[in-house]
Amino acid sequence: MVYRFKVWFENFDEVIRWIDIKPSSSFKDFHEIIQDSIGFDKKELASFYVSDTRWKRLFEIMLEDMTDGDCDSEDALPVVTMTQARLRDYVNDPHQRFVYVSDYLANWTLLCELVSIEESKTNVAYPLVHRSEGKAPRQREDSKFKMLDDSEFDALAAKILASKGIKNDLTEEFNQFGIDEEDETDGEISDDEGDDDEFNSFNAAGEDSDF
Repeated sequence: MVYRFKVWFENFDEVIRWIDIKPSSSFKDFHEIIQDSIGFDKKELASFYVSDTRWKRLFEIMLEDMTDGDCDSEDALPVVTMTQARLRDYVNDPHQRFVYVSDYLANWTLLCELVSIEESKTNVAYPLVHRSEGKAPRQREDSKFKMLDDSEFDALAAKILASKGIKNDLTEEFNQFGIDEEDETDGEISDDEGDDDEFNSFNAAGEDSDF
């Protein structure tokens, strides 16, 4: 059999993934298929929390043991890692719920609910994304490699062209994004700079930006 979980962002409830995963799979497998399904890079720490029907977090399952063995208290809960924990050992309800948190600084939080148990299919590799709705948010808003939307792209291109003294029809985009043409360089391109140098300089400007 296969567990089918509905997984969605706590703050972006229109972004939903349905994930099929075997009961014998580890929470590490679950973690990785969730990251793949939302386009994250798996470089950040993460945790699952076994939760009740109101999403109250009851017990943590860590990607890595962060305690350094400091669990001397008799009341301390045992540390369980995702590699150790199997899904079948923590599914005790037909609608079992887990809270998944990725990147403790960004605090990306997703809610995971068991919605059905399906028959496994032969010649199918699990886990897999059964269904997907909505575009996931950017993992890192400040990343220099982030994708630009159309308006950001046009504004950046206009700024680069203006810095080369090239007039174009994107002046309105300048104003929209607070780019003042008067703030751009007033210098002229020197006569000893050939077309190739200007082209290379334009490319270098693009590589140093988010463009």
